[in-house]
Amino acid sequence: MPSPLAEPNLADTANLLDLVTQAAAAYGDDPYLLPAEPGGREISFTDVLTFTRGCAALLDEHRVPPGGRVAVVLHNSSLAALLFLGVIAAQRMLVPLNPKSGPAELDTLLAHADVALVLGPSATAAKASPGRRWLTVDDPEGFLAAVLDRGVAHRGELVAPPDGGAGDAEIVYTSGSTGAAKGVVLSHRALLANSLAMVKWADAGRDDVFLNVIPMLHVGGQGLPTLTPLWSGGRTVCVRSEVALARFWNYVDRHRPTWTLVVNAYLAHLVERPQRPADSRLKGVLAGGSALSPDLIHRFESTFGIPVFQVYGMTEMTSLTVVEPRDRQPGDRRTAGLPVPFARVRVVDGDGRDVAPGESGEVLLRGPSIFTRYEAAPELTAGRLVDGWVRSGDLGHLDERGELTIVDRMDSMVIVSGENVYPAEIENVVPQLDGIADAVVAALPHPVTGVELVLVYTLLSGAVAREDEWRALLLKQLSAFKVPRRFVPLAQLGVDSFPRTPLGKIQRSDVRRLAIKNLT
Repeated sequence: MPSPLAEPNLADTANLLDLVTQAAAAYGDDPYLLPAEPGGREISFTDVLTFTRGCAALLDEHRVPPGGRVAVVLHNSSLAALLFLGVIAAQRMLVPLNPKSGPAELDTLLAHADVALVLGPSATAAKASPGRRWLTVDDPEGFLAAVLDRGVAHRGELVAPPDGGAGDAEIVYTSGSTGAAKGVVLSHRALLANSLAMVKWADAGRDDVFLNVIPMLHVGGQGLPTLTPLWSGGRTVCVRSEVALARFWNYVDRHRPTWTLVVNAYLAHLVERPQRPADSRLKGVLAGGSALSPDLIHRFESTFGIPVFQVYGMTEMTSLTVVEPRDRQPGDRRTAGLPVPFARVRVVDGDGRDVAPGESGEVLLRGPSIFTRYEAAPELTAGRLVDGWVRSGDLGHLDERGELTIVDRMDSMVIVSGENVYPAEIENVVPQLDGIADAVVAALPHPVTGVELVLVYTLLSGAVAREDEWRALLLKQLSAFKVPRRFVPLAQLGVDSFPRTPLGKIQRSDVRRLAIKNLT
Protein backbone atom coordinates (compact mmCIF):
# COMPACT_ATOMS: atom_id res chain seq x y z
CA MET A 1 0.00 0.00 0.00
CA PRO A 2 1.53 3.39 -0.97
CA SER A 3 2.23 5.86 1.81
CA PRO A 4 -0.27 8.71 2.32
CA LEU A 5 2.31 11.11 0.94
CA ALA A 6 3.35 9.06 -2.10
CA GLU A 7 1.55 11.58 -4.33
CA PRO A 8 1.26 14.69 -2.16
CA ASN A 9 -1.44 17.20 -3.02
CA LEU A 10 -3.29 20.06 -1.38
CA ALA A 11 -6.68 18.35 -1.60
CA ASP A 12 -5.79 15.42 0.66
CA THR A 13 -3.45 17.49 2.83
CA ALA A 14 -5.32 20.73 3.49
CA ASN A 15 -4.48 21.43 7.13
CA LEU A 16 -1.17 21.26 8.97
CA LEU A 17 -2.69 18.58 11.19
CA ASP A 18 -3.26 16.51 8.05
CA LEU A 19 0.42 16.81 7.14
CA VAL A 20 1.66 15.92 10.63
CA THR A 21 -0.72 12.94 10.85
CA GLN A 22 0.07 11.64 7.36
CA ALA A 23 3.83 12.06 7.86
CA ALA A 24 3.63 10.04 11.09
CA ALA A 25 1.74 7.28 9.24
CA ALA A 26 4.12 7.32 6.28
CA TYR A 27 7.48 7.68 8.00
CA GLY A 28 6.82 6.57 11.59
CA ASP A 29 9.91 6.37 13.78
CA ASP A 30 12.30 7.62 11.11
CA PRO A 31 14.22 10.68 12.31
CA TYR A 32 12.73 14.04 11.36
CA LEU A 33 14.32 16.66 13.64
CA LEU A 34 17.99 16.19 14.46
CA PRO A 35 19.57 17.86 17.50
CA ALA A 36 21.84 20.72 16.51
CA GLU A 37 24.42 19.74 19.11
CA PRO A 38 25.66 16.30 20.20
CA GLY A 39 23.67 14.73 23.03
CA GLY A 40 20.36 16.35 22.14
CA ARG A 41 17.10 14.53 21.56
CA GLU A 42 16.26 13.14 18.13
CA ILE A 43 12.63 13.65 17.12
CA SER A 44 10.81 11.20 14.84
CA PHE A 45 7.78 11.84 12.63
CA THR A 46 5.68 9.96 15.19
CA ASP A 47 7.06 12.26 17.89
CA VAL A 48 5.86 15.32 15.94
CA LEU A 49 2.29 14.00 16.10
CA THR A 50 2.73 13.19 19.78
CA PHE A 51 4.08 16.70 20.41
CA THR A 52 1.05 18.14 18.60
CA ARG A 53 -1.25 16.19 20.92
CA GLY A 54 0.79 17.49 23.84
CA CYS A 55 0.40 21.06 22.60
CA ALA A 56 -3.36 20.58 22.38
CA ALA A 57 -3.46 19.26 25.97
CA LEU A 58 -1.20 22.06 27.26
CA LEU A 59 -3.25 24.79 25.58
CA ASP A 60 -6.48 23.25 26.84
CA GLU A 61 -5.03 23.39 30.36
CA HIS A 62 -4.25 27.08 29.89
CA ARG A 63 -7.72 27.80 28.51
CA VAL A 64 -6.62 28.72 24.99
CA PRO A 65 -9.48 27.54 22.75
CA PRO A 66 -9.11 26.45 19.12
CA GLY A 67 -8.41 29.59 17.11
CA GLY A 68 -6.86 31.33 20.13
CA ARG A 69 -3.59 33.21 19.61
CA VAL A 70 -0.37 31.82 21.10
CA ALA A 71 2.86 33.83 20.91
CA VAL A 72 6.19 32.00 20.84
CA VAL A 73 9.22 34.17 21.66
CA LEU A 74 12.22 31.87 21.22
CA HIS A 75 15.48 31.69 19.33
CA ASN A 76 15.89 28.82 16.88
CA SER A 77 16.02 25.40 18.50
CA SER A 78 14.34 22.02 18.18
CA LEU A 79 11.68 23.28 20.57
CA ALA A 80 11.03 26.39 18.45
CA ALA A 81 10.55 24.21 15.35
CA LEU A 82 8.21 21.83 17.19
CA LEU A 83 6.13 24.65 18.66
CA PHE A 84 5.67 26.10 15.18
CA LEU A 85 4.28 22.74 14.05
CA GLY A 86 2.46 21.76 17.24
CA VAL A 87 0.65 25.00 18.00
CA ILE A 88 -0.70 25.37 14.45
CA ALA A 89 -1.53 21.67 14.02
CA ALA A 90 -3.38 21.82 17.37
CA GLN A 91 -5.62 24.38 15.62
CA ARG A 92 -4.42 27.44 17.51
CA MET A 93 -3.06 30.53 15.81
CA LEU A 94 0.68 31.04 16.17
CA VAL A 95 2.26 34.46 16.65
CA PRO A 96 6.07 34.00 16.39
CA LEU A 97 7.94 37.01 17.76
CA ASN A 98 11.57 38.06 17.93
CA PRO A 99 13.17 37.45 21.36
CA LYS A 100 15.44 40.41 20.62
CA SER A 101 12.45 42.79 20.57
CA GLY A 102 12.58 45.72 22.94
CA PRO A 103 9.93 46.09 25.67
CA ALA A 104 7.79 48.65 23.79
CA GLU A 105 7.83 46.66 20.55
CA LEU A 106 7.01 43.42 22.35
CA ASP A 107 4.07 44.98 24.20
CA THR A 108 2.77 46.57 21.01
CA LEU A 109 2.82 43.35 19.00
CA LEU A 110 1.34 41.20 21.78
CA ALA A 111 -1.52 43.67 22.14
CA HIS A 112 -2.04 44.03 18.39
CA ALA A 113 -2.28 40.25 17.93
CA ASP A 114 -4.61 39.91 20.94
CA VAL A 115 -2.48 37.06 22.27
CA ALA A 116 -4.04 34.73 24.85
CA LEU A 117 -0.80 33.04 26.00
CA VAL A 118 2.91 33.70 25.55
CA LEU A 119 5.64 31.05 25.59
CA GLY A 120 9.13 32.34 26.20
CA PRO A 121 11.99 32.65 28.69
CA SER A 122 11.54 34.50 31.96
CA ALA A 123 14.10 37.10 30.88
CA THR A 124 11.88 38.02 27.95
CA ALA A 125 8.77 38.00 30.14
CA ALA A 126 10.48 40.52 32.40
CA LYS A 127 10.70 42.95 29.46
CA ALA A 128 6.95 42.91 28.85
CA SER A 129 4.30 44.77 30.82
CA PRO A 130 2.65 42.77 33.62
CA GLY A 131 -0.80 41.32 33.25
CA ARG A 132 -0.30 39.09 30.23
CA ARG A 133 -0.36 35.32 30.65
CA TRP A 134 3.11 33.80 30.23
CA LEU A 135 4.26 30.21 30.27
CA THR A 136 7.97 30.47 30.95
CA VAL A 137 10.41 28.35 28.96
CA ASP A 138 13.82 28.47 30.64
CA ASP A 139 14.68 24.81 30.03
CA PRO A 140 13.86 24.07 26.37
CA GLU A 141 14.85 20.39 26.55
CA GLY A 142 12.78 19.86 29.70
CA PHE A 143 9.82 21.72 28.23
CA LEU A 144 10.00 19.63 25.06
CA ALA A 145 10.04 16.41 27.06
CA ALA A 146 7.10 17.55 29.20
CA VAL A 147 4.97 18.33 26.13
CA LEU A 148 5.79 14.91 24.65
CA ASP A 149 4.71 13.28 27.92
CA ARG A 150 1.42 15.19 27.75
CA GLY A 151 0.99 13.99 24.19
CA VAL A 152 1.43 10.35 25.17
CA ALA A 153 -1.24 10.76 27.86
CA HIS A 154 -3.61 12.83 25.71
CA ARG A 155 -6.81 10.96 24.85
CA GLY A 156 -8.70 13.73 23.09
CA GLU A 157 -9.32 13.64 19.36
CA LEU A 158 -7.56 16.15 17.12
CA VAL A 159 -9.81 17.28 14.29
CA ALA A 160 -9.07 19.72 11.47
CA PRO A 161 -11.98 21.96 10.44
CA PRO A 162 -13.54 21.18 7.02
CA ASP A 163 -12.54 24.53 5.53
CA GLY A 164 -10.14 23.30 2.87
CA GLY A 165 -7.18 24.85 4.66
CA ALA A 166 -8.56 28.39 4.53
CA GLY A 167 -8.42 28.79 8.31
CA ASP A 168 -5.89 31.08 9.96
CA ALA A 169 -2.59 29.42 10.89
CA GLU A 170 -0.40 32.30 12.08
CA ILE A 171 0.34 36.00 12.15
CA VAL A 172 3.86 36.87 10.99
CA TYR A 173 5.01 40.40 11.66
CA THR A 174 7.13 42.01 9.00
CA SER A 175 8.31 45.48 8.15
CA GLY A 176 10.42 44.49 5.13
CA SER A 177 13.21 47.04 4.77
CA THR A 178 11.02 50.06 5.57
CA GLY A 179 7.97 51.09 7.53
CA ALA A 180 6.12 49.88 10.60
CA ALA A 181 5.48 46.22 11.35
CA LYS A 182 2.47 44.62 9.65
CA GLY A 183 0.74 41.47 10.85
CA VAL A 184 0.56 39.13 7.86
CA VAL A 185 -2.10 36.46 8.38
CA LEU A 186 -1.29 33.15 6.68
CA SER A 187 -3.61 30.18 6.28
CA HIS A 188 -2.90 26.47 6.60
CA ARG A 189 -3.21 26.23 2.82
CA ALA A 190 -0.61 28.96 2.30
CA LEU A 191 1.98 27.19 4.46
CA LEU A 192 1.31 23.84 2.80
CA ALA A 193 1.29 25.17 -0.76
CA ASN A 194 4.59 26.97 -0.38
CA SER A 195 6.37 23.99 1.20
CA LEU A 196 4.93 21.51 -1.30
CA ALA A 197 6.12 23.76 -4.12
CA MET A 198 9.65 23.50 -2.73
CA VAL A 199 9.34 19.70 -2.51
CA LYS A 200 8.69 19.75 -6.24
CA TRP A 201 11.41 22.29 -7.04
CA ALA A 202 14.07 20.43 -5.04
CA ASP A 203 12.77 16.96 -5.95
CA ALA A 204 13.07 16.36 -2.21
CA GLY A 205 13.19 12.81 -0.88
CA ARG A 206 13.93 10.79 2.22
CA ASP A 207 17.71 11.19 1.85
CA ASP A 208 17.54 14.98 2.03
CA VAL A 209 18.64 16.91 5.11
CA PHE A 210 17.70 20.58 5.53
CA LEU A 211 19.86 22.91 7.62
CA ASN A 212 17.64 25.71 8.99
CA VAL A 213 19.54 28.87 9.90
CA ILE A 214 16.67 31.32 9.23
CA PRO A 215 14.76 32.42 12.37
CA MET A 216 11.54 30.48 12.92
CA LEU A 217 9.77 33.79 13.44
CA HIS A 218 10.17 34.31 9.68
CA VAL A 219 8.37 32.29 7.01
CA GLY A 220 11.74 31.51 5.42
CA GLY A 221 12.59 29.33 8.41
CA GLN A 222 9.20 27.63 8.36
CA GLY A 223 8.70 26.44 4.78
CA LEU A 224 11.68 24.93 2.98
CA PRO A 225 13.68 23.76 6.01
CA THR A 226 10.84 22.76 8.36
CA LEU A 227 7.71 21.78 6.41
CA THR A 228 9.33 20.40 3.24
CA PRO A 229 10.90 17.37 4.99
CA LEU A 230 7.52 16.55 6.55
CA TRP A 231 6.19 16.03 3.04
CA SER A 232 9.24 14.17 1.74
CA GLY A 233 10.35 12.12 4.74
CA GLY A 234 13.62 13.99 5.02
CA ARG A 235 15.30 15.44 8.07
CA THR A 236 15.87 18.94 9.40
CA VAL A 237 18.18 20.69 11.87
CA CYS A 238 17.16 23.99 13.50
CA VAL A 239 20.10 26.20 14.51
CA ARG A 240 20.17 29.65 16.07
CA SER A 241 21.05 32.05 13.26
CA GLU A 242 24.03 33.89 14.74
CA VAL A 243 25.52 30.63 16.02
CA ALA A 244 25.17 29.08 12.58
CA LEU A 245 26.86 32.07 10.96
CA ALA A 246 29.92 31.60 13.16
CA ARG A 247 30.00 27.78 12.82
CA PHE A 248 28.30 27.15 9.49
CA TRP A 249 30.72 24.57 8.10
CA ASN A 250 30.83 22.76 11.44
CA TYR A 251 27.10 22.10 11.09
CA VAL A 252 27.54 21.15 7.44
CA ASP A 253 30.21 18.62 8.39
CA ARG A 254 28.22 17.27 11.36
CA HIS A 255 24.78 16.93 9.77
CA ARG A 256 25.73 16.65 6.08
CA PRO A 257 22.74 18.65 4.81
CA THR A 258 21.69 18.64 1.18
CA TRP A 259 19.88 21.99 1.19
CA THR A 260 19.95 25.22 3.14
CA LEU A 261 18.45 28.68 2.79
CA VAL A 262 20.49 31.72 3.86
CA VAL A 263 20.36 35.48 3.68
CA ASN A 264 22.88 36.97 1.29
CA ALA A 265 25.15 38.27 4.06
CA TYR A 266 25.97 34.62 4.85
CA LEU A 267 27.57 34.12 1.44
CA ALA A 268 29.80 37.16 1.78
CA HIS A 269 30.81 36.13 5.30
CA LEU A 270 31.64 32.55 4.34
CA VAL A 271 33.68 33.55 1.29
CA GLU A 272 35.88 35.80 3.43
CA ARG A 273 36.60 33.10 6.02
CA PRO A 274 39.37 30.51 5.58
CA GLN A 275 37.27 27.56 6.82
CA ARG A 276 36.10 24.94 4.30
CA PRO A 277 33.71 21.97 4.58
CA ALA A 278 35.36 18.57 4.94
CA ASP A 279 32.94 16.66 2.70
CA SER A 280 29.83 18.62 1.74
CA ARG A 281 26.66 16.94 0.43
CA LEU A 282 25.02 20.28 -0.31
CA LYS A 283 23.13 20.18 -3.60
CA GLY A 284 22.67 23.90 -3.33
CA VAL A 285 22.45 26.98 -1.15
CA LEU A 286 19.34 29.08 -1.69
CA ALA A 287 20.02 32.76 -1.01
CA GLY A 288 17.87 35.87 -0.94
CA GLY A 289 16.59 38.74 1.14
CA SER A 290 18.40 41.49 -0.78
CA ALA A 291 20.31 42.10 -4.01
CA LEU A 292 22.95 39.44 -4.70
CA SER A 293 25.79 40.29 -7.05
CA PRO A 294 26.87 37.85 -9.77
CA ASP A 295 30.45 38.37 -8.60
CA LEU A 296 29.64 37.12 -5.08
CA ILE A 297 27.79 34.12 -6.51
CA HIS A 298 30.79 33.26 -8.68
CA ARG A 299 33.21 33.64 -5.77
CA PHE A 300 31.13 31.37 -3.54
CA GLU A 301 30.57 28.71 -6.19
CA SER A 302 34.21 28.68 -7.31
CA THR A 303 35.49 28.62 -3.71
CA PHE A 304 33.27 25.83 -2.39
CA GLY A 305 32.02 24.03 -5.50
CA ILE A 306 28.43 24.40 -4.23
CA PRO A 307 25.71 25.90 -6.46
CA VAL A 308 23.90 29.04 -5.35
CA PHE A 309 20.25 29.52 -6.31
CA GLN A 310 18.83 33.00 -5.96
CA VAL A 311 15.34 33.27 -4.52
CA TYR A 312 12.72 36.00 -4.35
CA GLY A 313 9.61 36.18 -2.25
CA MET A 314 7.78 38.01 0.48
CA THR A 315 5.99 37.17 3.70
CA GLU A 316 2.68 37.93 1.97
CA MET A 317 3.39 34.97 -0.35
CA THR A 318 4.68 32.73 2.46
CA SER A 319 8.28 33.36 1.43
CA LEU A 320 9.82 31.68 -1.63
CA THR A 321 7.86 32.49 -4.79
CA VAL A 322 10.57 32.71 -7.45
CA VAL A 323 13.67 30.50 -7.52
CA GLU A 324 16.44 30.06 -10.08
CA PRO A 325 16.10 26.89 -12.18
CA ARG A 326 17.87 23.75 -10.97
CA ASP A 327 19.58 23.40 -14.37
CA ARG A 328 21.29 26.80 -14.15
CA GLN A 329 24.80 26.46 -15.58
CA PRO A 330 27.98 28.34 -14.65
CA GLY A 331 28.23 31.43 -16.82
CA ASP A 332 24.47 31.68 -17.39
CA ARG A 333 22.93 35.08 -16.82
CA ARG A 334 21.65 35.30 -13.25
CA THR A 335 18.10 36.32 -12.36
CA ALA A 336 15.75 35.88 -9.42
CA GLY A 337 14.44 32.88 -11.36
CA LEU A 338 11.10 31.37 -12.36
CA PRO A 339 7.87 31.06 -10.34
CA VAL A 340 7.76 27.95 -8.14
CA PRO A 341 4.97 25.41 -8.76
CA PHE A 342 1.48 26.87 -8.13
CA ALA A 343 2.75 30.50 -8.26
CA ARG A 344 2.28 33.14 -10.96
CA VAL A 345 4.14 36.39 -11.61
CA ARG A 346 3.18 39.47 -13.61
CA VAL A 347 4.92 42.80 -14.22
CA VAL A 348 2.56 45.74 -14.81
CA ASP A 349 2.68 49.45 -15.55
CA GLY A 350 1.01 52.19 -13.52
CA ASP A 351 -2.38 51.37 -15.07
CA GLY A 352 -2.13 47.69 -14.15
CA ARG A 353 -1.41 46.51 -17.71
CA ASP A 354 1.20 43.84 -18.39
CA VAL A 355 4.40 45.24 -19.85
CA ALA A 356 6.52 43.62 -22.56
CA PRO A 357 9.49 41.38 -21.69
CA GLY A 358 12.45 43.49 -20.66
CA GLU A 359 10.33 46.45 -19.59
CA SER A 360 10.25 47.34 -15.90
CA GLY A 361 7.14 47.68 -13.79
CA GLU A 362 5.62 46.60 -10.51
CA VAL A 363 5.87 42.89 -9.71
CA LEU A 364 2.53 41.20 -8.89
CA LEU A 365 2.35 37.72 -7.34
CA ARG A 366 -0.40 35.13 -7.04
CA GLY A 367 -0.94 31.54 -5.92
CA PRO A 368 -2.37 29.38 -3.13
CA SER A 369 0.42 30.58 -0.80
CA ILE A 370 -0.96 34.15 -0.84
CA PHE A 371 -1.73 35.76 2.51
CA THR A 372 -5.27 36.17 3.80
CA ARG A 373 -5.12 39.71 5.20
CA TYR A 374 -3.18 42.12 7.35
CA GLU A 375 -4.37 41.73 10.92
CA ALA A 376 -6.73 44.56 11.94
CA ALA A 377 -5.83 46.58 8.83
CA PRO A 378 -8.60 46.27 6.20
CA GLU A 379 -7.58 49.39 4.26
CA LEU A 380 -3.98 48.23 4.01
CA THR A 381 -5.19 44.80 2.90
CA ALA A 382 -7.43 46.30 0.21
CA GLY A 383 -4.56 48.37 -1.13
CA ARG A 384 -2.19 45.39 -1.32
CA LEU A 385 -4.53 42.60 -2.50
CA VAL A 386 -5.98 43.51 -5.89
CA ASP A 387 -8.12 41.04 -7.86
CA GLY A 388 -6.38 38.08 -6.19
CA TRP A 389 -2.86 39.43 -6.81
CA VAL A 390 -0.54 40.84 -4.17
CA ARG A 391 1.26 44.04 -5.12
CA SER A 392 4.88 43.49 -4.14
CA GLY A 393 5.97 47.12 -4.27
CA ASP A 394 9.07 45.90 -6.12
CA LEU A 395 10.25 47.15 -9.50
CA GLY A 396 11.29 44.34 -11.82
CA HIS A 397 11.08 42.87 -15.30
CA LEU A 398 10.54 39.50 -16.95
CA ASP A 399 12.68 38.19 -19.80
CA GLU A 400 11.51 36.17 -22.77
CA ARG A 401 11.84 32.94 -20.75
CA GLY A 402 9.65 34.29 -17.94
CA GLU A 403 12.55 34.73 -15.52
CA LEU A 404 12.24 37.63 -13.10
CA THR A 405 14.83 40.28 -12.31
CA ILE A 406 14.28 42.65 -9.39
CA VAL A 407 15.53 46.21 -9.85
CA ASP A 408 14.60 47.90 -6.56
CA ARG A 409 11.73 48.90 -4.32
CA MET A 410 9.20 51.11 -6.11
CA ASP A 411 9.27 53.57 -3.21
CA SER A 412 13.08 53.72 -3.22
CA MET A 413 13.22 55.82 -6.38
CA VAL A 414 14.68 59.29 -5.97
CA ILE A 415 14.92 62.14 -8.48
CA VAL A 416 18.35 63.67 -9.02
CA SER A 417 18.37 66.77 -11.23
CA GLY A 418 15.15 65.57 -12.83
CA GLU A 419 16.42 62.03 -13.48
CA ASN A 420 14.95 58.89 -11.88
CA VAL A 421 17.46 56.88 -9.86
CA TYR A 422 16.94 53.60 -8.02
CA PRO A 423 19.58 53.15 -5.27
CA ALA A 424 19.83 49.41 -5.99
CA GLU A 425 21.27 50.21 -9.43
CA ILE A 426 24.23 51.75 -7.64
CA GLU A 427 24.42 49.17 -4.85
CA ASN A 428 24.58 46.36 -7.41
CA VAL A 429 27.95 47.72 -8.56
CA VAL A 430 29.35 47.99 -5.03
CA PRO A 431 30.77 44.41 -4.99
CA GLN A 432 33.19 45.56 -7.69
CA LEU A 433 34.58 48.34 -5.47
CA ASP A 434 37.82 47.16 -3.92
CA GLY A 435 37.84 47.02 -0.13
CA ILE A 436 34.15 47.67 0.60
CA ALA A 437 32.42 45.13 2.84
CA ASP A 438 28.88 46.57 2.92
CA ALA A 439 27.35 49.72 1.52
CA VAL A 440 24.01 51.42 1.07
CA VAL A 441 22.98 54.53 -0.83
CA ALA A 442 21.38 57.33 1.21
CA ALA A 443 19.51 60.12 -0.55
CA LEU A 444 19.94 63.46 1.24
CA PRO A 445 18.08 66.69 0.43
CA HIS A 446 20.05 69.12 -1.75
CA PRO A 447 19.10 72.72 -2.64
CA VAL A 448 20.17 72.48 -6.30
CA THR A 449 19.80 68.86 -7.47
CA GLY A 450 16.91 68.04 -5.15
CA VAL A 451 18.74 64.98 -3.87
CA GLU A 452 22.38 64.28 -3.13
CA LEU A 453 23.44 60.63 -3.32
CA VAL A 454 25.80 59.44 -0.58
CA LEU A 455 27.36 55.98 -0.42
CA VAL A 456 27.65 54.90 3.22
CA TYR A 457 30.12 52.03 3.56
CA THR A 458 32.10 49.74 5.81
CA LEU A 459 35.50 48.33 4.84
CA LEU A 460 36.83 44.80 4.82
CA SER A 461 39.42 44.06 7.48
CA GLY A 462 42.73 45.70 6.54
CA ALA A 463 41.28 47.60 3.56
CA VAL A 464 41.58 51.34 3.01
CA ALA A 465 39.22 53.79 1.32
CA ARG A 466 39.93 54.41 -2.37
CA GLU A 467 37.34 57.01 -3.23
CA ASP A 468 38.92 58.18 -6.50
CA GLU A 469 39.18 54.60 -7.77
CA TRP A 470 35.59 53.84 -6.67
CA ARG A 471 34.26 56.94 -8.39
CA ALA A 472 36.11 56.11 -11.60
CA LEU A 473 34.76 52.56 -11.68
CA LEU A 474 31.21 53.75 -11.00
CA LEU A 475 31.47 56.28 -13.84
CA LYS A 476 32.32 53.42 -16.19
CA GLN A 477 29.26 51.45 -15.09
CA LEU A 478 26.63 54.14 -14.46
CA SER A 479 25.37 57.44 -15.80
CA ALA A 480 27.15 60.37 -14.17
CA PHE A 481 24.03 61.55 -12.31
CA LYS A 482 23.80 58.14 -10.61
CA VAL A 483 27.30 58.27 -9.13
CA PRO A 484 27.26 59.29 -5.45
CA ARG A 485 28.74 62.71 -4.73
CA ARG A 486 30.15 61.54 -1.40
CA PHE A 487 31.57 58.34 0.08
CA VAL A 488 31.07 58.27 3.83
CA PRO A 489 32.31 55.61 6.29
CA LEU A 490 29.50 54.35 8.49
CA ALA A 491 31.33 55.47 11.63
CA GLN A 492 30.68 59.09 10.65
CA LEU A 493 26.98 58.42 11.26
CA GLY A 494 27.73 57.58 14.87
CA VAL A 495 27.18 53.81 14.70
CA ASP A 496 29.50 50.81 14.37
CA SER A 497 27.24 48.54 12.32
CA PHE A 498 24.40 48.94 9.86
CA PRO A 499 20.88 48.75 11.28
CA ARG A 500 19.33 45.57 9.92
CA THR A 501 16.09 43.61 9.88
CA PRO A 502 16.01 40.18 11.63
CA LEU A 503 16.93 38.64 8.27
CA GLY A 504 19.96 40.83 7.77
CA LYS A 505 18.62 43.41 5.32
CA ILE A 506 20.13 46.85 5.81
CA GLN A 507 17.42 49.26 6.94
CA ARG A 508 17.95 51.92 4.29
CA SER A 509 15.42 54.29 5.88
CA ASP A 510 17.29 54.14 9.20
CA VAL A 511 20.61 54.83 7.46
CA ARG A 512 19.05 57.81 5.70
CA ARG A 513 17.78 59.25 9.00
CA LEU A 514 21.25 58.86 10.52
CA ALA A 515 22.84 60.46 7.46
CA ILE A 516 20.49 63.45 7.53
CA LYS A 517 21.18 63.90 11.24
CA ASN A 518 24.97 63.67 10.94
CA LEU A 519 25.78 64.95 7.44
CA THR A 520 23.39 67.86 6.83
